[in-house]
Amino acid sequence: MGKPTDPYALSNHPTYDEAGNRERIASLAARGVDVWGPERVYVAADVPLGNIESGSSLINATLSGPETRVGRGSRIGVSGHARVENCQIGRDVELGAGSYQNATLLDSVRVRGFAEIREGTLLEEQVDVAHSAAFKNTVLTAAVVTGSLINYCDLFMSGGTSRKDHSEVGSGAVHFNFDPRGDKWSSMIGDATGVLLKSAPVFVGGNSGLVGPVAIDFGAVIAAGSIVRRNVGPNCIHVEAMLSQLAQPFDPERYTMLGGKFIQTARLVGSLHALDSWYEQVRLAFAADYQKPLYYAARRQIERHIAERAIRLQRIIGKLDRSIRKWEQVAGGRGEACIREHRVLMQNQEQIVKTLAEPSPPLPAPEQALENYQKQDAKTGHVPRVSNLDESAGAAFADWLRRIADRTAKKMSAVFAT
Repeated sequence: MGKPTDPYALSNHPTYDEAGNRERIASLAARGVDVWGPERVYVAADVPLGNIESGSSLINATLSGPETRVGRGSRIGVSGHARVENCQIGRDVELGAGSYQNATLLDSVRVRGFAEIREGTLLEEQVDVAHSAAFKNTVLTAAVVTGSLINYCDLFMSGGTSRKDHSEVGSGAVHFNFDPRGDKWSSMIGDATGVLLKSAPVFVGGNSGLVGPVAIDFGAVIAAGSIVRRNVGPNCIHVEAMLSQLAQPFDPERYTMLGGKFIQTARLVGSLHALDSWYEQVRLAFAADYQKPLYYAARRQIERHIAERAIRLQRIIGKLDRSIRKWEQVAGGRGEACIREHRVLMQNQEQIVKTLAEPSPPLPAPEQALENYQKQDAKTGHVPRVSNLDESAGAAFADWLRRIADRTAKKMSAVFAT
């Protein structure tokens, strides 16, 4: 087996072409792009120059990749050098120093600097990220705010009504997505209905941790310094009690019951399917021309996250035969329930993967709600259009999104009912 690819290796960087770079920068400047000189900005030959809108600013940046685009009013490399590869960046976005790869950032996103933002990441309008944040397979819906020094990979987060009433993550927060067996899980804060900007915000205090997979409902408050190991219901405050130290035997090849984690993963994937339908049937149906490629890119990020979840569960199922043999060696029949569940998962592996990876037949969005969205002033942007939906339209959209999301969880629950 060859060595894993290093994304920072020199061989993976754009081939340096000084003369060509000067020509490309001159072409961009002639079209009204504010480029702060070839000493500070490098635009690779594979970047379609037409994807860089006039009125944008390239301050201190390296741009590469045929899928890269930068919208009008956006400023790239504000606080230091920004490496942008195959990212779709909307209008009025501000990116500080950092590495941005295969991610989608919609209008008015701000990332202050020293970020590592990777594939599967979708930051919707008005998301604000402080310095030193790490995201991969991360979806933050409109107006979510995060602090500094956070690692929130493999996570979906929504909630709140506006930038004045938003879901927030304090500095020093971590999502623990890997477990001791090397399995990777995803967690959910809020759900797909949060895109309607009509939900109570979630507050996650600083220096906190989420042990995936967990779900935190709207209105919840996670006290600073807490470690969340179980789901937190709506309008609850989670404060971690002092834990006693415990040491006991642990065999990483012997799995315990997995039903709860699989069903929680299905709930998350259900919300992602609902979000995808929201983009397909609502956002894209009424999008301005410049928004359409961004929304198509957003759907690709959602699809990446869904595919990752299916792959991860499939890998776990592939290790259960070994777990069964381990349990059979334990005296007293203590592993009988685990063995039964393992066999159910192995027998239904194809169905489980299909449940996650393939959405159910499309569920049409409610006509009256679509009409209400359409009549809002498109010039104000997506966030005001959603915020101004009347109560009945918002309720109809919420019910539609819940029904889409629930189908995936119900299918997964049916596997464990056999």
